[in-house]
Amino acid sequence: MSAVSEMLDAMAGAVPEGNANLMAGVTFPGVVVGGTVYTAANVAKAWIGQPLAEPAALKLKRQVVAINDADAAGLAEVNFGAARDVNGTVLVLALGTGIGSALFVDGKLVPNTEFGHLEFDGMEAEARASGRARMERKLEWSEYVAELNVVLNRMHALLWPDLIVLCGGITADHPNLSDDLTVPTNIKLGALRADAGIVGAAFATTLAQGVWINPTKEAASK
Repeated sequence: MSAVSEMLDAMAGAVPEGNANLMAGVTFPGVVVGGTVYTAANVAKAWIGQPLAEPAALKLKRQVVAINDADAAGLAEVNFGAARDVNGTVLVLALGTGIGSALFVDGKLVPNTEFGHLEFDGMEAEARASGRARMERKLEWSEYVAELNVVLNRMHALLWPDLIVLCGGITADHPNLSDDLTVPTNIKLGALRADAGIVGAAFATTLAQGVWINPTKEAASK
């Protein structure tokens, strides 16, 4: 069974019965344009070029919107969490297997930014300061904070955000992380924690963004 079919089966198993009239939001850890996956840095390369929205709609028999997972988390934090009602430029970073990013200007999403792959001094940002990088490089907490400071300050120098929101497993384990960082802008930890991606995916179904697929009865029955 391919990674695509396994994921579609998992989606179908997670959808409760009796709500076929509701749209579904699907997220993916990579660039998603027009419902198709274009990058797969931390998952199987077979996903590159793979349509996601359309096969998901056919499998789930409903309309589907597919977006980048960090963009979904950002939508949640900007509309319901730590960055709610914040004007100007907001940068949301998810520190996990990689570093997912979502950029907002006056509440509007700039999709698929992928700032975790920016290279600083010959090293990608996520290779320096993701949660996985901390474990693989066996960094002490002070060493990790120093690396994260480098990444955040370089991103600040490029984007000058009015607020940086940090999400991901490391923020759950270290609720005072923002106090340890020295970046010349406001820094907050995400308010929605592990639920941010789910909330953002659901919220994305209410917006005119992504690709909407409405399968016909004939296609859905195949």
